[in-house]
Amino acid sequence: MSNQAKPNTLVPLPANLQTLYEREAFIIRRKWFSVAAVFLLFFGLIWNGFMVVWMTTALKNGAWAIAAFGSIHAGVGVFLAYFCAASFLNTTEIQVDPNYLRVEHSPVPWPGKKKIRVHTIQQLYSKKHVKHTKNGTNTSYRVFAVTDDNREHKLVTGLSEISQAHFIEHEIENVLGLEDLPVSGEHPKT
Repeated sequence: MSNQAKPNTLVPLPANLQTLYEREAFIIRRKWFSVAAVFLLFFGLIWNGFMVVWMTTALKNGAWAIAAFGSIHAGVGVFLAYFCAASFLNTTEIQVDPNYLRVEHSPVPWPGKKKIRVHTIQQLYSKKHVKHTKNGTNTSYRVFAVTDDNREHKLVTGLSEISQAHFIEHEIENVLGLEDLPVSGEHPKT
């Protein structure tokens, strides 16, 4: 980690991101909450309310086949509630210290925890992720690290704005003293 590294003042701090230094670590925190989480909460309440009525009625009347069919939808409801809790409560913390780059999501446990030795990191880059569904197209952005063994490590996903991805990329490169080199497939910088 470069001793002279300071946060990149040329890239403005995007919404939902916070930076700080704590002991020997540079930290970027990203809150997951968005307006979409409020919609998700209402949808989840309606979905799960319907499933409670469905399952109660089916079990009370001994309609085991209907209850079994409903259990699939109830499982979706449980995941929806868990995802909604994460959307309201979670923060992603990216921590860079002299030894490691760490990525953690909390307080609701979520996949994607990373721990990479900083001396192995060769480059960071941002990438656009487009997902096509029957309801339209969903675009988000991701940040990757490339290590000296040419492996790509997905650090952060689900960023709503490219400015968030570019900020994270630039700040970590700055702290690690890495030159911003082009990577095949990265989202162009504007």
